[in-house]
Amino acid sequence: MSRVLVLSHERLRKQMSGPSIRNWEVAGVLATENEVVLAAPGPPERSSGRFTVTSYDELTLPGLVRQSDVVLCTGFLVHEHPVLLEAKHLAIDLYGPFQLENLHQGESLEPTQHYQLAQDIRGVLTQLLLAGDVFFAASDRQRDFWLGWLDAVGRINPLTHRADPGYASLVRLMPLGLSPEPPRPGPARFRSVFPGIGPDDFLILWGGGIWEWFDPITLIKAVDATKETVPNLRLVFGAMASPSEKVPAHRMAVEAKRLSDSLGLTGTRVFFNESWVPYDERGQMYLESDLGVSVHKQDIETHFSFRTRVLDYLWAGLPIITTEGDSMADLVHAEDLGAVVAYDDVDSLAGALTQLGTDRERRLACGARSTAAGRRFQWPVVTEPLLEYCRSPEQAPDRHAARARLAGGATPAAEPPSPPVRRRSEVARVARKSIETLRRDGASAAFAKGREYVKRRLRRSLARNFP
Repeated sequence: MSRVLVLSHERLRKQMSGPSIRNWEVAGVLATENEVVLAAPGPPERSSGRFTVTSYDELTLPGLVRQSDVVLCTGFLVHEHPVLLEAKHLAIDLYGPFQLENLHQGESLEPTQHYQLAQDIRGVLTQLLLAGDVFFAASDRQRDFWLGWLDAVGRINPLTHRADPGYASLVRLMPLGLSPEPPRPGPARFRSVFPGIGPDDFLILWGGGIWEWFDPITLIKAVDATKETVPNLRLVFGAMASPSEKVPAHRMAVEAKRLSDSLGLTGTRVFFNESWVPYDERGQMYLESDLGVSVHKQDIETHFSFRTRVLDYLWAGLPIITTEGDSMADLVHAEDLGAVVAYDDVDSLAGALTQLGTDRERRLACGARSTAAGRRFQWPVVTEPLLEYCRSPEQAPDRHAARARLAGGATPAAEPPSPPVRRRSEVARVARKSIETLRRDGASAAFAKGREYVKRRLRRSLARNFP
């Protein structure tokens, strides 16, 4: 049994966003075999009978780290709390490529400021990747992405390759998950609560916030285009903002509301739920819904995303309409869970809404397949790689070298080991010897001797950097 500290970067509230949900559920599964503490900044609003829930600050965090065999963290936490480098075993959760999300969140900045923000985040991410003993990605796509990053910062090296040539132990898969328990009924959330949504309407759920990389604009236009074909269609946006104080307000939510207002849809066909539904009460909003949607832009964030809301649709057995381009769209297409539409295509999206909105039998069939697909993503299943690591945690084989680079202020564009700058006298000596060899033995010999010199310097540098 290991003592595991799951560290959250945001306050633990009754209304939980994706990162807090993941931490909460992961802590619950880990607690079946380990002594688990879930720690978050500020007073927690939730408690658990399965694991300890506590708060942390600069004074209490060092003690929590020292008492733990494994620490699981993500995001900016290593940058903000260097004490995490003292963890016996540091596991890094990389399920959300936050540097790609921040490409959107800084769009309102001046170009030079936005560029500097991206550079700063790159530095934070480099620290995170140099610090970890093991890393967890949400999909095969993400795993390839993070292996590229790890190579760039020097973690793909002779030491890690010798220990595991396939890197299956350094970067492991841990997708987002869903509860083994089905959604629980509760008080009505939308039907007969929002004026304009009746008990027999075709209710479409946008299950989460309206972030910059999503595309509610195309969806609202498609809803407008279906006024004749599906007159009882009602679209509900589940939340206008994140419950996390770490997530800034998003311009896209304002734009979506403005478009809906201008088309005369707000309060008749399109509805905006202002407050985030508490986590323990969210089941009812899925039970009331007939269809789940996830519409996004063509973007690098999309390609590497793993949408929490789509997992919730699987949990509730909903048919799904989603835009092409991410790994969940691949799942929807491969297992016929609904419809996958092209980017920015109002007509295609309107057609999918009409087809599923008027064909109840197909909706039910897609929903049944969603339920079946969801079983593969239940939390006890997806967290097995982390459980396996906690049963026998190991430090990374290049931990000493990586931490040395981190202490030395490694840059985001991590370069291969190179010899230090030589004194002028040695530079002059090498130049003089090269000229002598060129004159005496010709260009081929000079080139060969130069190549041997570089090889000797590189071998010495590798020995210094990877002792």
